[in-house]
Amino acid sequence: MNPRRLTPADLVAALDEARRATFAASLDLSDAQWMVPYDPGIQPTAWDLAHVAWFAEFWLLRGPHRLGTDAHVHADRPARFVGPDECYDSARIAHRARWQMPLFRREELLARMQDQLAACQQALTTRAPTRDDLYHAHFAVFHELMHVEALAWTRQLLGLPAPPGMSMARVPVRPPVSLPGGEHRLGIAEDEPGFAFDNERPGPTVQLLPFTIDPAPVSNDQFAAFVDDRGYERPEFWPGAAGAWLRRARRHLPVRWRHTNGGHELRWFDAWIPLPPAEPVVHVSAYEAEAYCRWAGRRLPTAAEWEVAAPHVHWGQTVWEWTADAFAPYAGFRPGPYHTYSAPWFHHQRELRGGAFATHGLMHDHRYRNFFAPGRTDVFAGFRTVAVGE
Repeated sequence: MNPRRLTPADLVAALDEARRATFAASLDLSDAQWMVPYDPGIQPTAWDLAHVAWFAEFWLLRGPHRLGTDAHVHADRPARFVGPDECYDSARIAHRARWQMPLFRREELLARMQDQLAACQQALTTRAPTRDDLYHAHFAVFHELMHVEALAWTRQLLGLPAPPGMSMARVPVRPPVSLPGGEHRLGIAEDEPGFAFDNERPGPTVQLLPFTIDPAPVSNDQFAAFVDDRGYERPEFWPGAAGAWLRRARRHLPVRWRHTNGGHELRWFDAWIPLPPAEPVVHVSAYEAEAYCRWAGRRLPTAAEWEVAAPHVHWGQTVWEWTADAFAPYAGFRPGPYHTYSAPWFHHQRELRGGAFATHGLMHDHRYRNFFAPGRTDVFAGFRTVAVGE
């Protein structure tokens, strides 16, 4: 089953699967654990779940939609399950205000979410879905699964127990992969059928030099060698803007590592465990990844190199992977109906590729372009390295 070309019946099942994943990532926590402290990288749990339900209802049940003079998208029909839009549209409500507004109590919220889900599923089965309906239903599934992963990194950030059944895969030991240069097509063509995020179209053609890429993300034991060689303390590995970041956040260790008599430990959600040497390093910023690359005499792959290499290397179900590129539009970019999905983030976020252990399988696509601020260490990000011409 291609997650980008789901039938109405597939979408009904996928909406169900996404909601089960949302509840699995949140309902085992107590009411007290739902009351998360303010942090710019997370959301209040009750707001987050209500926002997920609002998003699906807004796009699947309340159309037609129009772009207003206030630069926000408006729906012609009123909210039935979660509203008002001013509170649950993330483009309209300031981040800190989400901690200051009244939120649904858990029992009422879950009832509203179940009713919203049933109504959205019914809309896909009781009428012939239009092309827009299928687009919005795909987006609702993917949007909810993005928030499932965000719920997981919230638990990691706050030292809460890991979601049930969540674990990191080991990095396979394989030789480096050498790839020829030449012309390559990226992204998704304008006329390609199925769902695409707006930043994936129109896929450009690029010219690449031959390069060699790691077969898997850099592992904990590889990164520990950089740490033990005083990599955090040596300024030659931290040029330019990254040096200012280092001076503010100098730790001499990756976030969530600590020294022990036997080496290093890693914080895995609510527990400290011996550093698993064969697992990918995680919770490193793009600056830390670049410093390691300079220490190793290599560099981060460009997003184009990563996409071209993806069919030949191990990726997904481990960590998101920093690339060397700022997140930027392809030539000819046009924002989609959810017009604030990509455009506000261009040029000041860093592009990542792949998928983490907390990323649902429906999200995995080698053309998918994730993006975060390069200094973030709370998300499930790691990296791999390349060299040109080897």
